[in-house]
Amino acid sequence: MKNFSFSIFNIVFVFSILLLVVLIVIPFNLINLEQAERIAKWKAEYERLNYTFDLIKLHEGTIVPTNEEAGKLVTEEYMLERAMPYVRFQTDKPEKIKNYKYRKMNGTPVKKTSRYYFDEFVMTNNGVILGFNKNDSETANDKAPLYYVFVDINGKEKPNRIGQDIFFMSVYKNTVTALGNGKNHARLKTDCSPIGRGVYCSEYYLLGGSF
Repeated sequence: MKNFSFSIFNIVFVFSILLLVVLIVIPFNLINLEQAERIAKWKAEYERLNYTFDLIKLHEGTIVPTNEEAGKLVTEEYMLERAMPYVRFQTDKPEKIKNYKYRKMNGTPVKKTSRYYFDEFVMTNNGVILGFNKNDSETANDKAPLYYVFVDINGKEKPNRIGQDIFFMSVYKNTVTALGNGKNHARLKTDCSPIGRGVYCSEYYLLGGSF
């Protein structure tokens, strides 16, 4: 009788351990699956936007013109207007999105002094949130981006975290790349981690990196 009781205890114990493992593993698998879907969507959106900027260059002669070439001051508003004929928005005159907040991959807020801080956004007809931000850094030159493009591939839907559903593109005078392009693999991987900012995930995922 004692042996039978001991066996029942062992079965219950083993079953409890297996149940605990399942409860732990399944959520992580679901998270990985969700992120894999976001990465796939980012890759598709990157290709679409890259093609869009190629069209702008083809038809306008350059992606980012000088003030003289544009005949006016080139600002974030101007860049949005320049993109409008090539990007389908929800309305003919995209309205600014309100009450939208986002954070870095590690959960910390993005400071207003950061080059990755955006405060004006519009939404495309496929639910992607876009933003343009001028690189006001003194390092902005032929080898540095003139603008950054903010891309939230699933709109206002959470997690609204850089590197999870938010990615960036670097816009030069005549070309566009994912933010992080040219950085070594170790730097990309460190930044695209739970302790990092996530800004280089934009390039890291395109190169086959995983969450």
